Amino acid sequence: MVHLLTCENSQEARSDESRRTTRYDIDMTKCIFCGFCQESCPVDAIVEGPNFEYSTETREELLYDKERLLANGDKWERALAHNIEADAPYR
Repeated sequence: MVHLLTCENSQEARSDESRRTTRYDIDMTKCIFCGFCQESCPVDAIVEGPNFEYSTETREELLYDKERLLANGDKWERALAHNIEADAPYR
């Protein structure tokens, strides 16, 4: 099994019995762009963006934590919204 996604949740009890994610990391060096993570995400929190050019000088640049994921989302927000809307009839 390849661990592409690391997600850790807090153990604190919440009134609605949900958990809060405290760590969320994605290792893009292990991604094969199959789209399974996007299809299985129930709230469209994981989406494939239009940027498929992941050439970097170091491996560390391909490790995404929550802050880098949010910054990437801000950068590609319009294109992502368009892709989600275009894909909606097929979901």
